[in-house]
Amino acid sequence: MNRVFKALTVCLSLWLSANLQAMTLERVGKDLFATGPTVDHDFVQFKDALAQGGIERLILVNGPGGDLWTGMQVARMVRDAKITTVASGACMSACSLIFMAGQARAFGTGSLPRVTMVGIHGAHDLDSKRVNPSLMPQMFAWYKQQMGDRFDAQVMNQALYDIQEAYGFLRIRELQRTQEKDRTPWFCPTGQTPFDQCQQHTGKDAFSLGVVTQTETVPLQLPASMKVQLGFFGKSLGEPMVDMHDRAGVLIEGLCKGQLLCKTIGQRTFDNYLSANHNKAMAIGWGKTGYGVRWGVDDPGQAILRALYNCNHAKNNPKLCRLISVNEHEVLPLYDEASTQAAAILGQLPTPSPEHLQAERDEPGARTPSKLRWAQALTGMTPKALDGIQRWDTATLAQALRQAERPVVIDAASFGPVIPGALSFINSGLAFEDDKLDQPYAERFAQMLRAAAPDLNKPVVFYCSHSESWLSVNAAMRARQLGYTQVIWYRGGFKAWTQAGLPTVGRVPVAVVH
Repeated sequence: MNRVFKALTVCLSLWLSANLQAMTLERVGKDLFATGPTVDHDFVQFKDALAQGGIERLILVNGPGGDLWTGMQVARMVRDAKITTVASGACMSACSLIFMAGQARAFGTGSLPRVTMVGIHGAHDLDSKRVNPSLMPQMFAWYKQQMGDRFDAQVMNQALYDIQEAYGFLRIRELQRTQEKDRTPWFCPTGQTPFDQCQQHTGKDAFSLGVVTQTETVPLQLPASMKVQLGFFGKSLGEPMVDMHDRAGVLIEGLCKGQLLCKTIGQRTFDNYLSANHNKAMAIGWGKTGYGVRWGVDDPGQAILRALYNCNHAKNNPKLCRLISVNEHEVLPLYDEASTQAAAILGQLPTPSPEHLQAERDEPGARTPSKLRWAQALTGMTPKALDGIQRWDTATLAQALRQAERPVVIDAASFGPVIPGALSFINSGLAFEDDKLDQPYAERFAQMLRAAAPDLNKPVVFYCSHSESWLSVNAAMRARQLGYTQVIWYRGGFKAWTQAGLPTVGRVPVAVVH
């Protein structure tokens, strides 16, 4: 379980990289706040902001990284301005380059302690995610210069040169608000490396490595636009609309359907859930009894995924599930909302234009694969065809979804809207070189697919964010191996669907496979 909740999945990263916006900058007095990914035109933004003068602190709020060249150029500007940098939340990749430019450097409040960190890793191509060793020396020289006499060449060499893909990181948490055991930096070569297999740099921390110049956490008042907002797969939840204590009885009755033992256990679990610390989430079986809960973790997103996973893969009771609540928000109505919207949309889907369909059919592709593609190589040109698997274009899928007897459609991505009627299976297209990881994963995948499509002869469609994601390829190939007779691969995925002008609905996940 731990190995994927530490990192974004491939489809999520593809969705983000396809929708990168410039950093948001906001000046408050002598502080310049910056949040968001680092992209090429941020160079001009920072140049203009710093040229106004009077800035004493640059506060980096949840920076996921981005363009290396821009990160280095902005970092040099910040260094020349001789200002302090503060990291609030996660400052990863290119953000860490900018953070290290501060004349003085510190962690700040504004996010939970365990998710406030600096993440350092080597260079890689933003689109393909492949590691690019030729760019490492300039990064190594930069960190060495800024860390000064506390620079640890062994640790930094590992962080830069030993990553195996874009989601490998050296992560370094803040100090003052965390327990001693949580201050130890750790290095994972990939995003799927289990935490217990990552290297712990015992005896070191952010201060001893020269990442920060002080151990105290700086109190901050973030601008309203940069405060962490609770969301649900792209939908802002705003303020809680109902008191979950008042709703407990109704929800338990709906879950247990009069079963006394279930109601007794359910009430006890719900009471524990309501009294638990943030962050927390609860899921219930969809069409089957059972539930999954998680609380007291680093962020609500992590609680969501773990609660759903625990519900899906309960011993002797695998099933699709739906989330009831996240923190104090009831989210079960979002499932009904998505279902109602999908029903209305599918009855009147428009027909894509011939020009769009021809472009989709003419898109180049790689040769037919003979095996699944492992987790560290899930991006790049996908095949034109798959053995024993039908390939559909947008028009064919739209036509099938207009029918009364529709195929089961599985979305293998992890973020953003979905095709109406699709079932969201988070992390459903992974594959692992290590059989000890792949075999239990394959069994979990099989259980979730059987729950969604118990009839092996029913058409099942798989898709992901676009035609360069192998998650949907892997998922379709696994379904074929399981004996499904009508496996369909929608190669163009969500990108082709939206480029054809077809409508979408909000994501409401029903399964977490890993």
